[in-house]
Formats: sequence, C-alpha cells, structure tokens
Amino acid sequence: MGFPGVRGRSVAEAKTSKFAVEAFVLAVVLPTITGLVVHAVANPEVLHANLLVWAVLVALVELVPVPLWRGTQISMGFPLLMAVAFLYSPTAAALTALVGSFNPREFRRGFGAFKAFFNACQIALAVLAAGTLFHAMVTSPISEVSPGVLLAAATAAAIADYLVNSGLVAMAASLDLGMPPWKVITELKIGRLSEFLISYVGLGLLGLILAKFFLIDGVGFWSIPIFILPLLLARQMFFRSKALEEAHRELQDREQVLKALSNRMAEERQDERGQIA
Repeated sequence: MGFPGVRGRSVAEAKTSKFAVEAFVLAVVLPTITGLVVHAVANPEVLHANLLVWAVLVALVELVPVPLWRGTQISMGFPLLMAVAFLYSPTAAALTALVGSFNPREFRRGFGAFKAFFNACQIALAVLAAGTLFHAMVTSPISEVSPGVLLAAATAAAIADYLVNSGLVAMAASLDLGMPPWKVITELKIGRLSEFLISYVGLGLLGLILAKFFLIDGVGFWSIPIFILPLLLARQMFFRSKALEEAHRELQDREQVLKALSNRMAEERQDERGQIA
C-alpha cells in the first residue's frame, strides 16, 4: 500500500501537509535503508544469489496490483514476500522486498521519489517484522517443524506484516489528508475488515505453502508457476469484492437521496394542506 496525494486543500494547508509527510517519510526511509545496508555489509552471509530472482519475481507481480482507496493499492506480491521471509533471514527478506517493491513509476506522481522510497521501505519493514516474528517462533528448518507450529507462525507473521504496513501507510495518509489514522485504516481494505484480514492471512499461508514447495529437491523456482493461478484468482476475488462494495455504497447513496426527496415531498404536501386550511 502507498499513500495518496494532497487533494482539495488550500495552498497553505497543502504546503504544511507536504512538509509533515516528507518529514515522516524521511524518518522512515533513512533509518530503514541505512539499517538494512549496514546489517547486510556486516553479515554478508545472509545474502543469497536466489534473492535477486525473488526480487525480480516480486517486481513483476507488483505490475498488477489491486487499487484501493484514493490511489492506495494492495500488492499481489505479498505471498512471494512471505515465502522469502520464511525461507531466509529477516534482513535478507527485507532487502528483497525493498528492491522488488521499488516502483520508479511513482516518480511521475505527487511526491515522486518520496513516495517511491516510502512505499518500498514500509513494505520492507513489514516483511522484516513478519520474518523476525516467524523465525522467533520457528527456530528449526521448516521441513523439521510440525504443521501446527508453522501455521501459527505464518499466521502471526501475516498479521505482523499487516499491522506494520497499514500502520505506516495510515500515518502517512493521515498527515497527507488531515484525517485520523484509524479512519484511514478503515478505508484501507476491501469489504469488511474481518473478511479482509482473513484474506490477508490466507495469502500469507499461501506464502508458507510456496516456501514448502520451494524446499522440495528438484523443485525450487519451478514451484512459482504453480502459484500464479491462485494469485490471479485472489486478484479477481479482490476486484469482485471491491465492485460489490462500491455497488453497495452506490445503493446506499441512492436510498438516502430517495429518502430525502420523499421527506421533502411530504413536507411540501403538509405546507399545501396548511395553506388550503
């Protein structure tokens, strides 16, 4: 998810909002990039050649996001990033997310470079949190851990990713739009929040299955095509849910308009009767 641009505000408010957003973005971007690079340089063993392939795959999947509220998007690369978080160290997974999620197309919009770096860094931090929690719960190789522990760890990791991701985006959007963070979070979903969280966790578990397949001898990256269809189906599910939600809102708006017209007509009839009397 990323944050939208400033809309419908005065020049002074827009300048103040832009300064606050840029300060927040720098507070997120600089420590994230610096910390990840320093840790990777100090611990080069965490880096693997496969990470570059994962980053390219994530970048390709990022080309087909699902649009949300005011320009924000949900990335369909989430299961891939969860698989990386489960397979590699938290720092390696975060660096992969940082590189794979960086979108140079953001330079054409709004805050340009600030948006591009912020979106990549907040995704990297979310993956870092997910990977850290997962490896804290799963201290042995995935192949040696019971399914129950893996499911619990993957679920907790997906929730941690969501909390960090939505929290950072909500703060940025709150500063950008002048809205309370909690209200922004209620908009950063498709359908009901509980249903959206279940879908989010489901995609995280899909990443766990992908990681398990990846570790099978002779499979490796050949497991990726197997998961293309589920990702496409998940994308269509989000689009369908979004369309149904928009149709529901439109019906509610029409109902309110009709109710207002009905009340107005009733008042006019009462006025006419009063005049006749």
